[in-house]
Amino acid sequence: MKSVEETYGIDNLHLTVARGYVAKLLANTRITRWLSYHRQEYLGEFQKIAEIDPQPEALDA
Repeated sequence: MKSVEETYGIDNLHLTVARGYVAKLLANTRITRWLSYHRQEYLGEFQKIAEIDPQPEALDA
């Protein structure tokens, strides 16, 4: 079983790529409009994901 320390780098990379992709989707007004009409709960969650700071300051300490 891999420890958290061994997988942190790849997990952080995956989060960064996913966050960037979601942010790019939300920049498309047609997608955002569709989500707001049809899947408001998804839109809110996607917005939270897009706002994630991939390099939290707590890890620098």
